[in-house]
Amino acid sequence: MGLRNFITKVLFILFIINLQLHAQEITTEKTCVDCHSRTVKNKIVHGPTATDCLICHIPNGKKHPVEDEEGFTLLYEGAALCYSCHEEARDVYLEVKYIHDPVKKGDCMECHEVHSSNDSNLIFAKSPDLCYFCHDELESFIKKSKIVHTPATKEGGCVNCHSPHSSSIKKILLKNEKALCLECHNETIKVDKREISNIEKLIRESEFKHEALDDGCTVCHNPHASENLYLLNVPYPTKNYAEGTEENYDLCFGCHDADLLLLEKTKYATEFRNGEQNLHYIHINKKKGRTCVNCHSIHGSSRDHLVPETVKFGSWDMPLKYIATEQGGTCLSGCHKEQSYSREL
Repeated sequence: MGLRNFITKVLFILFIINLQLHAQEITTEKTCVDCHSRTVKNKIVHGPTATDCLICHIPNGKKHPVEDEEGFTLLYEGAALCYSCHEEARDVYLEVKYIHDPVKKGDCMECHEVHSSNDSNLIFAKSPDLCYFCHDELESFIKKSKIVHTPATKEGGCVNCHSPHSSSIKKILLKNEKALCLECHNETIKVDKREISNIEKLIRESEFKHEALDDGCTVCHNPHASENLYLLNVPYPTKNYAEGTEENYDLCFGCHDADLLLLEKTKYATEFRNGEQNLHYIHINKKKGRTCVNCHSIHGSSRDHLVPETVKFGSWDMPLKYIATEQGGTCLSGCHKEQSYSREL
């Protein structure tokens, strides 16, 4: 403790003693909690409440208790009162880039009880219920969504991913977005009758990675809930075949040029072409077009162009024998016999 802080606290103690001896007229011998029993009714009692109310409340010389008369004032207003003890919290919470609004405004009591609580962190309710007091639109969205991300509703709720106070990372995340997601997605996860692959292992072992990962997982996935399978931000065909419309591939065309689907001939829209013949157009643009996942791994692959070694086709792991060349490639799969293409004919 610095000399200045020490002197300040000594003077404050002497000030309290002086008020108690000379200014305050106590009209009863009762203790504070004899009248204010509600303040300590919960399981966890805040340290100052359990030891000495005068740590925070200062006698102002008026009679107490007297109806409609305040006999005490607070040592400081707002968060300054909390920081008078929690000095380290002030430094940690306020000296980073992204600060939760209640913390920024000094409204500790938006989330915390000041006297007692049934939670060790002295909060009003467990997350996510506590968070929904302010973020009610998120509560409504999650409740009406078909697919809900497990961390959003399991024990811990929002604080499984977000700091309740502040962070150096956008959205007050606990870690970098991708690292945060891979903390859970580092094993095979079974949800209902579905199985989600070990994404961390797949990415780590892949020589070629989907560039969208550089911008984080939420480029494609909603972190809270969605109407779409795999928490996708927009609908995407879930089977091997789908009609080749631009709307069906909105998810992909958020980054990729839609001309790779729309143009029968092109020199620029795609590298998957035989001369000017657009091979994406041939595969996708029809009533029963092949979806992207017939030929590409979503997250990463050991082969160029994110071409996997096998593709799930019903219950069959269909092999894809693909060899990339400088100007094109060769493919042999369960779909067709060996075919080669070259961008320069």
